[in-house]
Amino acid sequence: MKGKWFLVVSVVLFTCLVAYRAVVIPMTHDEASTWLNFRHYNLWSCISNYYCWQSANNHWLNSLLMQWSASLLGDSAFALRLPNVLAGSLYFLAAALMAYRYIHTSLLQITGFLLLCAHVYLLDFFSLCRGYGLVSCGMIWGAYTIMRYGEMFQFRWVVACVLILFLSVASNFTAILPFVSMGLVWFGMVVIKKRYVILLKHGFVWLLASGLLGILLAYPFRIFRSEGELEWGSKNLWVLSTDLAGNLLYGVQYGLDNAASLLVFTFVLLLCLAALFVLMSHSLNSKRPMLLSLGLLVVNLAVIYVYQKLTGSSMPLGRKSVYLIPIIFSPLALVLGFVNQKIVGFLVGVIVSGFLLFHTFHALSWRAVREWYYDAYYPELFSTIRPSQHADDSIRLGSSWIFYPSLTYYQQAGKIPLSGLAYQRPLTIDPTVDYYYVETSDSTGMHAQGFALEKKLGPFFLFKKMTVSTLPTDGDN
Repeated sequence: MKGKWFLVVSVVLFTCLVAYRAVVIPMTHDEASTWLNFRHYNLWSCISNYYCWQSANNHWLNSLLMQWSASLLGDSAFALRLPNVLAGSLYFLAAALMAYRYIHTSLLQITGFLLLCAHVYLLDFFSLCRGYGLVSCGMIWGAYTIMRYGEMFQFRWVVACVLILFLSVASNFTAILPFVSMGLVWFGMVVIKKRYVILLKHGFVWLLASGLLGILLAYPFRIFRSEGELEWGSKNLWVLSTDLAGNLLYGVQYGLDNAASLLVFTFVLLLCLAALFVLMSHSLNSKRPMLLSLGLLVVNLAVIYVYQKLTGSSMPLGRKSVYLIPIIFSPLALVLGFVNQKIVGFLVGVIVSGFLLFHTFHALSWRAVREWYYDAYYPELFSTIRPSQHADDSIRLGSSWIFYPSLTYYQQAGKIPLSGLAYQRPLTIDPTVDYYYVETSDSTGMHAQGFALEKKLGPFFLFKKMTVSTLPTDGDN
């Protein structure tokens, strides 16, 4: 019972963490683009509308939930991100349920929970208005429901699993890969257990969902292919693995060369040891969910590989692979349920939990996310160009293209008096603008056009139009 309350507190604390960051993190490029393009757009027309799919920025269910949330609560950053904050809370709940059901020691339950949740890269997407948080939530609930289904083969669990995965695909189309993977795992489990009598009845749910997804996805995938959207990604499983490991490290190398590669080898070793440990166990009831989680990981990787070979598309990379985090860490968490020796369990729990918590809060930035690092400086920018005594004056601001969506969001939703904003790639300098906020590549030529460096904001530059009093004279060096 004590472990139950520790898990409840952990769910609440992690939910508060992602909610706080959803409030304080500045609006990012992709979120602002989604808001600008789809805040008032009829998303139900997307079944046959080219505009919806001309880029992969429209994570359909995320866009729909954003519209509903903004209609109720307004267009603040937190309101737009609220659906993903709630998805994060549901993710933490599923992690707690999994740990509580399949791990039997209080400290190890917390360790299992942290193995599934304490990853800064994952937490980022529960604080942003993007579909990746929704997909990750769907993955852990899909894994949990398929494990529950494997206990007694109850129909309600397969329905829940398929529905959750269907919504995950609607959140981001990359989830079609784990949808197929879990379907194959379900089929293999039923055949191995010789439950042929339920094969058609329960399989009909998978077939119905698969057919509906095939109809709904045919049009957008045809557009994605023609626009080259499916070409972005990794070329093989090694690139996928090292890229994801680097994201899990979140840029912290701990003094090691090739830290991402070492982490991949470590994961492979731990997963092999976990599989061996389970195979040597005599507890059939504990084996089944563990074997399912291992099977789910292996089948997912196999499906990704086969998909690439059959279609010529690239494998998931960067944020597209974030859904693999709960799938990778589920077997590592569940193997803790086989640790029966108290001293060993205590040492494993303290060491693993301690490292996960240290790494999370060592790498965590409360007010920024690594994926869109360049959008972290808007509060400092606005405080510089809008001194309190002139807070209502309109300011003509030019910028590099990467800042345009977020600045436009703040102009329209935040009612910040900005003008002169334009999407320019490459940048054309307008000498009548008051300020320019630019990246390094766009800073060339600013002085020649009458601008002086006002302030450096992180790695970026704020230039201000020089007045008569600040123009250089003949005597200036």
